[in-house]
Amino acid sequence: MGNSAAPVISQISTPVAASSEAPDLSLRGVAFARLSDGRLVARGTAEHLDYRRAGGRLIATDSETTLMPEPGTGLASFETLHVSAPHVEGEIANRRGAGSGGVNLDTGRGDHAFSEAATYDGATVRSDSRVIGRGPGYRVEGNGMVAAADGSSVHLTRGVKGTLDLEARR
Repeated sequence: MGNSAAPVISQISTPVAASSEAPDLSLRGVAFARLSDGRLVARGTAEHLDYRRAGGRLIATDSETTLMPEPGTGLASFETLHVSAPHVEGEIANRRGAGSGGVNLDTGRGDHAFSEAATYDGATVRSDSRVIGRGPGYRVEGNGMVAAADGSSVHLTRGVKGTLDLEARR
């Protein structure tokens, strides 16, 4: 689709005003898949998705995404990652995003994490709200988090508590 193509709007139930805030594309009941070198690396759904070509900005509601990490990467040890949030905003070109309204992460390895909100900037995942995590041999809680997006480190902040069972991790 060239730059001269008209914006595509699909399945809109209410009129959209023509303004700089109107999306170029608005979809309901969205399913997507992302391929890299012929391999499925992510798939997901959203109840509603608005996309603005300028800046690659998207806004989605009731979003669920499943990521299949590349073998040999830091995230591969977590196996499949499943992330869901009621509200997601992002900038595709800048590799930035934010989830809010309750962000859940579940991994194929058995980890689960929850925070009211989290942001992603391409290299780091952060939360300034309460984070609860549990998995094989651990249960933790903090009032914030900073994690490397490649899975190499997770640091809970501001009042951390939890338990670690080294026998259960084997």
